[in-house]
Amino acid sequence: MQKFLYTDGDKIGVFDGEQCRLLESEYIVRYRENAANRVKNGEWKYTGEGARFRGDYDRFREQNERVYAYINGVQWAGDSVLYSFTVNGSSGVYRKEIANDAAREGHVITLNEKEICSIHCNGNSGLLAVTVRDGATSHIGILDCATAELKTYTDGDARDENPFFSATEADTVYFNSAGAGRLSDGSFSGRYSPSVVCKLNLQTLEITEVLKDRKLSYIKPKQDSAGNLYCIERPNKEKSGGNPFVEIAMIPVRIVQAVVLFVQAFVTVFTGKSMTAGGENPAKGREQDSRKLYVDGNLIHAEKELKRNKRFKDKEYGFIPRSWKLVKFGEDGKNQTLRAGVCDFALCDDGGIYCTDGKHVLYLKEGGVKRVATADMCLCVAAESHGMPPTDVFQL
Repeated sequence: MQKFLYTDGDKIGVFDGEQCRLLESEYIVRYRENAANRVKNGEWKYTGEGARFRGDYDRFREQNERVYAYINGVQWAGDSVLYSFTVNGSSGVYRKEIANDAAREGHVITLNEKEICSIHCNGNSGLLAVTVRDGATSHIGILDCATAELKTYTDGDARDENPFFSATEADTVYFNSAGAGRLSDGSFSGRYSPSVVCKLNLQTLEITEVLKDRKLSYIKPKQDSAGNLYCIERPNKEKSGGNPFVEIAMIPVRIVQAVVLFVQAFVTVFTGKSMTAGGENPAKGREQDSRKLYVDGNLIHAEKELKRNKRFKDKEYGFIPRSWKLVKFGEDGKNQTLRAGVCDFALCDDGGIYCTDGKHVLYLKEGGVKRVATADMCLCVAAESHGMPPTDVFQL
């Protein structure tokens, strides 16, 4: 089977054709170690009777030990991996060797005010098409890994993301775009218009809409060597599916839960300790889970979706709603649903497709499905391309 990469948000998974192994981001590991050392070196100021008298006992530890770090994009770069990441407001792209875990990572670019998300590598030039996010909006950019030069090609009040170099058209990038909703005062409403698939000519800067629907969103477009277009089709707004009578009956229970959470927060703030002995901070667990479930601007309830998907006969299922479908568009414009419950996919040179349902990486070919990897969370997958340029093309 063809090699592929995936990320669980914290580590990079590498499938060598037979088995998977996980690689850590050296940058994120160092960042966490430095953050822990800063807390340790400064905690003496916030302990003891003086700190208790001031009322800031143990506050330093609470405020500074949180490190929000995750890997949001992976791509092959010869014998190395290019990965994009976000750590506490900073973002960037680094290069990591696959064969030698002890080798130092190569720095490509780092941004402090904007975030680099999805990435895709051009097999001919070694250039990276990237998503550059700035708050509620994001734009398509091209990153030259050899010079660290980043140039954005789209603008406007929209979320342009998931760029993919065309396999049949030179200097052309496919991407999906959704307009950002605004309130009367100009602030972001928290909603986007249905996402459409566009293609961008990097020479003429002409943008053409390829796929659109008023009720559906098309995301993560990819093209094979035959010119067929693939993407994920999903409703622009998921149905809640809630029963109003059940919701009313649950009001007393939720009031009790709110009281318990309030008391727990009160005790933690004024004593520095949790009401329960040992274990992880439940608040941190909720924050981590909310990040894991935030997929393409949609908050997905993992446990509910897992139970819902379990009812179907398919033995391989994850927490991505089955309304998210991997579809293929032929030259006649007609679409074919290849699999339901997919959040990302990668086209293989052998005609197969790697895809993820949030918990597994599956291999699809000729109607068959095979599970090749399992993770707590997997939202991104990338297949190796035999047309990829050598590693030194990506080095500074």
